[in-house]
Amino acid sequence: MPRTSLKDVRTQEILSAFTRCVARYGLDGSTLARISEEAGIARPLLRHYLGNREEMIQRLLDHVLSDFATRTKTFFDMLPATGRIDALIEALFGRVDYSSESAAVFAALVAASERHNEIRQPLLRFVYEFEDRIAAEIRAENTSADPNLVDVAAAGITAIYFNTDAVMPLVPKEGWRDRQRAAALVLLEAACQSGRT
Repeated sequence: MPRTSLKDVRTQEILSAFTRCVARYGLDGSTLARISEEAGIARPLLRHYLGNREEMIQRLLDHVLSDFATRTKTFFDMLPATGRIDALIEALFGRVDYSSESAAVFAALVAASERHNEIRQPLLRFVYEFEDRIAAEIRAENTSADPNLVDVAAAGITAIYFNTDAVMPLVPKEGWRDRQRAAALVLLEAACQSGRT
């Protein structure tokens, strides 16, 4: 197995530093000076490793979406063979291992998509794929449920989940996350009931 090159290692370190800057300052506030300081390298080396600003943004987007895809795959792979929907809801809304950096990076990229149109579609694709995974889980356990209601429930659960993550840095009062889970369960129950009537 070939060894990882120093350039690949440094590139990953710089992308991680860029990610931390985006979480802290937003995409447009992540200046070359801030990224180079966070990465601990001279500013001119950023171009050497990542290219111009547009290439840097694309590399960052690829890096972040790759990380999100890996986390999503791991998340769904860890669900048990039976009772997957209950485990899914618990994993989404009962978690205590919240990552404010991931949520901040996602929120910053979404906000920046108004000015950087090239990142909009990849971010939307990630959201839609996440929503589709939730819909697939609901369908797998509720084969007779109305497909339209399953899609509505999956969209609502996805929206509640992303909103919950966005609000967590505010440290909401005790029980708030439980109400988000309850709202997701109402949507899930409505979709599942459609197959029972």
